[in-house]
Amino acid sequence: MADPSRKRASPPGPTGSRSNKRARLEVLPDNPLRFHREPQGTVQISTWNVAGLASSNAEKWQFGLRKYIEAEDAHVVCFTEVNQKDAARFFEREPSWQFLRDRYPFRYWGDRTATVSKFRPVSPPIFGFPDGKHYDPEDGRARAVTLEFEELYLLATYVPNSGDKFKDLDRRKAWIADFDPFIRSLDAKKPVIWTGDFNVIRTVTPTSNETNDLAWPQNMGKLPGTHQVERDAHERLVGDPGWLENPRRRGKGFVDVWRLIYGDARRQYTHSSKKWGGWRLDGFIVSERLLHRIRDCQIRQQVKRQFWPPKDSVGIGALSDHWPVWLSLEMERL
Repeated sequence: MADPSRKRASPPGPTGSRSNKRARLEVLPDNPLRFHREPQGTVQISTWNVAGLASSNAEKWQFGLRKYIEAEDAHVVCFTEVNQKDAARFFEREPSWQFLRDRYPFRYWGDRTATVSKFRPVSPPIFGFPDGKHYDPEDGRARAVTLEFEELYLLATYVPNSGDKFKDLDRRKAWIADFDPFIRSLDAKKPVIWTGDFNVIRTVTPTSNETNDLAWPQNMGKLPGTHQVERDAHERLVGDPGWLENPRRRGKGFVDVWRLIYGDARRQYTHSSKKWGGWRLDGFIVSERLLHRIRDCQIRQQVKRQFWPPKDSVGIGALSDHWPVWLSLEMERL
């Protein structure tokens, strides 16, 4: 949520422009997205790497992001790759985002990661890693936001990748050095739901290069997110679901929910690249003892099909090169 102590800026851009007038339409064109409605007594969370939140609401897709938000109607939405300097000031003032403000009274903006919620957290948000000593603190605050609710912590991150030819691997190592103790410190107090863009590709076993999370697995070990350092750090947290004998116990590990539900053989992606094909980079990882609350987890492929440019289009980019992932929990509230 925007800090009430901060001075408000005027809405960026010409507020009387044709674009802004159209963005404020109360009635949208027919929404092509339809999702199954979960029963009462459940909570839904969505995560989406929007590849620039402001541009994702562009008119060229007839308010595609708004259509997704309204069709999904999740209780909490986590946005990654927001890519907006001073995001709180922008999104709290820009008229075209009134639909989000109306739906979600609690909003916590980072320049790279943001979370909006229908539930009020029980304490102020945590941006970045307060006790971190390794990763750049300003970028950490932009990339990680943690909300404490009565039953759990919700941690949303846009994890930095290691870059082309792993040129930014040291940066990723610094992130790991601060992130690992931070998430474990949260888990020592309450169960954690970790969501967002993890920027790592898992393998079927930690010691192999075999993967179903990359469309062209021959690129394992060559692309950002596939370096052994990145994979090893991820596996140290996620662990082996084979040892999940009692999901209610206080376990040491975290669980990749989508992979646990659908198994190692399933191929489905959350990101698409013309150069490198499909990747599964986004999702939900939860504390082991929270598994008995999980109802379902799905990758919303409908969003890709509806808002991906046709092959014969010229100069029209996709709404995002990622699509949302959705989680349902058997809980009255968080």
